[in-house]
Amino acid sequence: MPEKYTPGYSINAMNFMAKRSLDTHAAFFKPYLRPGMNLLDCGCGPGSIALGLAKAIAPGTLTGIDREASQIRIAAESAFTHAVSNANFLEGNIYALPFEDNSFDAIFSHALFEHLQKPVEALAELQRVLKPGGILGLRSPDWGGCLIAPFPPELDRAITYYKWLHEQNSGNPYVGRELRALLRETGFTNIKASASYECYQPLSAIAEYLAERIQASAKEDQAVEKGWTDERLTAMSKGLREWSRHPDGFYAQAWCEVVGWKG
Repeated sequence: MPEKYTPGYSINAMNFMAKRSLDTHAAFFKPYLRPGMNLLDCGCGPGSIALGLAKAIAPGTLTGIDREASQIRIAAESAFTHAVSNANFLEGNIYALPFEDNSFDAIFSHALFEHLQKPVEALAELQRVLKPGGILGLRSPDWGGCLIAPFPPELDRAITYYKWLHEQNSGNPYVGRELRALLRETGFTNIKASASYECYQPLSAIAEYLAERIQASAKEDQAVEKGWTDERLTAMSKGLREWSRHPDGFYAQAWCEVVGWKG
């Protein structure tokens, strides 16, 4: 089954992703950034993190790649709007990067590896374009570590269903805990792993994102043909929205980070 980017590219999903920044979602990698670096952001999306990376390494060059052309356009427009002149963006496939061997001092990737069917092959390609002694930083969620309260049955079903979507699309919702092992398997050294939590406020941000994606799955993922009824999908989406209005609602997403060096 071919890979599919589970969040999709709806306006809601893009607004959700665009709120991410270097400080909020890539702080673990900041201590390793140096002015003058040549840095690759793999799976850059709308570029909200990439622009922060570019500023941190100026006068070095940030290259952002994404397989989705619409994301490249958004990232490039954002760089122009914010006068970030040391960032460039292009379409690219992580399994076949359009760069020479030993091209980058550092490589960063956020929220990509949970969508990959062949993460070891992707890491081998990142290692190819990384210079000897260069550093790689990855961050992905682990859906086995969510902290949610209250947790009514309909919300439980909605979260379980979203994880099922990930797996149906050839992804791995639990890849976060495996990042260290994946780097070691690919030959990276001096690997350092960590974890952190993102607490969503307001709750409507995560609830509406998940609710819209679940509803869209009826057509986008052929969920009805796979045994899910429109009524069931609607009930899960409704449960998410009702939960988001609970005065004691809480949602913390587990994220796993890893850095490693090319020997």
